[in-house]
Amino acid sequence: MAYYLLPLAKHPSTDILDTETDILGMTLNSEKSLSDLLHPGLLTGEGPLVVQVHRVLRELIIEMILLPWQTLSEKDVASRLEVSKTPVREAIIRLAEEGLVNVVPKSRTYVAPINLDRFLEGCFVRLQLESGAARRAAAERSLEDVCHLKACLARQEEAVAAEDYTAFRHLDEQFHALVVGAAKLPGVIQVIDAAKVETDRIRSLKQRLSIRSTDRVLAQHRAITAAIADKEPSMAEQAMQDHLGSIEGKVWELGENPEFWALFEAINRERPRYRLSAF
Repeated sequence: MAYYLLPLAKHPSTDILDTETDILGMTLNSEKSLSDLLHPGLLTGEGPLVVQVHRVLRELIIEMILLPWQTLSEKDVASRLEVSKTPVREAIIRLAEEGLVNVVPKSRTYVAPINLDRFLEGCFVRLQLESGAARRAAAERSLEDVCHLKACLARQEEAVAAEDYTAFRHLDEQFHALVVGAAKLPGVIQVIDAAKVETDRIRSLKQRLSIRSTDRVLAQHRAITAAIADKEPSMAEQAMQDHLGSIEGKVWELGENPEFWALFEAINRERPRYRLSAF
């Protein structure tokens, strides 16, 4: 069953639309054009040009800076980044394969709406692979792995103290990658990254509304680290399962905050272009 939401015209109440518009106006800047977002300085020089372009566009989509349904013109992207159209075309193909971009031949290319089916699939993949990785990490970890995990925890605590939640999110990503690395399964992190793009986009939306659980996350990260350091595979697996939560729990979380759900629906619905200027 697909979880795409109903189009604008099918909503029964204009009051709902007004509420959603207000929420958008309070939490998001106006939809920015590519000329506002892209410049050559975003390219890091690390790796092939197509990798750099892909990294830039992917981050903007994951962070919900490029919003669903926003057009991605190959020509405009190339112009703003001052590169040829070839690496841009290849980067867009990669984004389409990840489900982040839709390409309509001879029409337009645009940022894909968030698909809740894929969100739940991503939650499932994370739960299965990362809990198994935590179990294996507890058996296979080295002292260096433990040091890396503890250092990452310390930096997370510093980020929370500084209220730098963007840094905390990146450190959270690093922590989970370190667990998989301690399991001596480096290729698995690529599978997880590909599967969880929708969970990352939803997390970015929650951050816009200041919906956070950093204290709980830190406590769970400490429990995972302790179990891995103590070489307790069963405890590490359970700690990761407690951290990631059940699929049923993820479904419940999506609907328990009406403000978030209104924002999600408003952003994820295709909108006439003249409405965008009102946000």
